[in-house]
Order: sequence, then C-alpha cells, then structure tokens
Amino acid sequence: MDFSHHMKKLISRFIDKSISVLRLGSSWFGRLIAGIVEAARGESYVETYAPTQSDTLHKEIKHSDEAVLKKEFERAIRIALKLLRFNIVRVAIDVTEDPYWGKEGSFNTRAKIHEKSEESWQYANLSIVDPFFVPLMSLPYGQTDDLDNLVIDLLEYLRTLPLRASLVLFDRGFYHARLIDYLENKQGGKPWPYLILVPKNDAMKGYIEKTEGYLAEFKHEMNHCLEKSKWKPITKIVVCKGVAKNKKGEPIDCCFATNQKTSFGLLRLYRKRWNIETGFRIHDEATIKCKSSSPLIRYFYHLVGMLLIIMWRLHNYFKPYEIFKRYLKQLEVYFAEIGQKPPS
Repeated sequence: MDFSHHMKKLISRFIDKSISVLRLGSSWFGRLIAGIVEAARGESYVETYAPTQSDTLHKEIKHSDEAVLKKEFERAIRIALKLLRFNIVRVAIDVTEDPYWGKEGSFNTRAKIHEKSEESWQYANLSIVDPFFVPLMSLPYGQTDDLDNLVIDLLEYLRTLPLRASLVLFDRGFYHARLIDYLENKQGGKPWPYLILVPKNDAMKGYIEKTEGYLAEFKHEMNHCLEKSKWKPITKIVVCKGVAKNKKGEPIDCCFATNQKTSFGLLRLYRKRWNIETGFRIHDEATIKCKSSSPLIRYFYHLVGMLLIIMWRLHNYFKPYEIFKRYLKQLEVYFAEIGQKPPS
C-alpha cells in the first residue's frame, strides 16, 4: 500500500466531501488545497495564497453545515486509526481557542482564555495523548453551550471508535458534579476511568490538612441539580502532599478526583495531559487566519488544522521524521503540482 498517497488523500477527501468543490476541476481543486496548506504553514489567510478561489471556498462552506463537517472529519479519523492500529490509549479533553478581533461573533465566541484578543472562537477537543497526540474531534463551544454536554458528546463519540481508553484526563476546569456523575455512571455500570485535577477550594484544603504523611484518599460528596432534580454524586479525592516546591520554596500539594488506584503514580499519569497542550501549540503553527465572522468557516479551518496534524503524525509513523512546517511545505508542493496539470 502507498501510505504516502493514502495519507495525502485525507485532506482532499475531507474538503471535497464537506463542500463538494472537486466538480470545478482537479487542477482548480489542487491549487485550492495547495493554497489552504500554504496559508496554514504561513499562519496567514487563504485569500493570500488562493486569491481567485477563496470567495468560492467560503461561499461553499456556508452552504454546508456543522453536521457534515463533523461527519467527514470522523471519516478521516477512522481511516487514520485504521492505519495507526492503536488499541489501548489515554485520552484528554480540553478547550482550545482561536483568537477573534471582530465585532460580530455574537453568541458564537467566548471571552478569551489565553489569547491577546478580547474574544475567541473556542472548541472542546478530544485527543489521544498517549502514546502521542492525535486529535479525534473538536466541537464548537459558544456562549450558549454547556461544557458538560459537549464533554459527554465527545465521550459517547469515543465509544464508537475502534479504541479503548484506559484513562480520560481533565484539568481543573472540568471539576463539575454533573460530569463526575456521568463518569462514575453508577446506574449504568460502565464508568469511565478518569483523572481530574481539582481546584483547591475549602473542601480540598481541609483534606490536605487531614492528610498525614504524603498520600491520602477521601470520599467526597458533591451536590448536583438538574431540571428540579437533586442528587449527590460521590467521587474519590486523592491528596498528593508536598509533591514539589514552588519558586518560593513552598511545598506544592495536588488533589485529584479519580476512580483509579490511590498512588503517587497518578502524578505521572496526569503529566500525560500536557501532551494535549503541546498538540494545541502545534495546531497554532497551522493557524489559518480568517476575517470572517461565520462560525462554519471558522470551524472548517479549525478542523483542517487538526487534520494536518493527523496527517503529519501518520507521516512520521510510517516515514522518516519530518518537522511539522517542513511536512506542510511538502504537502503544499504535492498539491501545487496537481494544480499545474492541464485539465484532461
């Protein structure tokens, strides 16, 4: 099998199935993809590298819909996973953002997390983090969206993939009673193996004070209310005391909500979560800039960036290692050559 050709087809298949522009000719289509990849490599605008095609591209994206983009991205993921042949993996869920300086984001944008812009387009992302970063799906996270619902949708999607997650990792922003109730799944009997870093609220500070030595576990009851129904999800809090020191020489204590075995090994496992942060930084190196306030156009470009990372991971899995930017240049040249071929 020609893996190189098969991998390069991922992006052309995703774009064509999402917006159906291959009908405009293979040469036109090749130049378009070359322009998109070059815009990603240069962290610039598609209008800069494909000025005669960008208007058509954006018009066709607006004629698509979110469900189609997700479906075609999932199709690419399933092809990639078949090639990678993963079995047991560790995954992480986190929120990533693309900056926005416009004034028409409305409820589709949210207040910034880290970026310099006051608002940003945000996405709840599910990725493999061990053995290495592979994005599996991103869902738009607007002002009216509930983060717990998005996480549950991502995990239910994960159930359908040919993978088994031995652990799901979350940072402190996901320490929610409803999410923990879903992860524990006491009634369904199919809990997710999870590890969540817990903010140091009053309850956690109390557990830290009660910890004798360096390691302890506590049964913690939470309060959850939904649609006039109330219940009390229960999780295990593991305190790892004095695991390091800050710049002032003061001890650092960590608290985790988990259903995993109590041990200092949780610290090592949690460090795997940083692979999703590394993956987001790589994604930033393939940012396709856009002045549009269309959430669909923004989502399309976000998924294209994630797909480029997947293709790069596949390349390095089967071929000699290439740095990300160099691989994008090779990809751009490949599609530019298709774009130069005369119509048959």
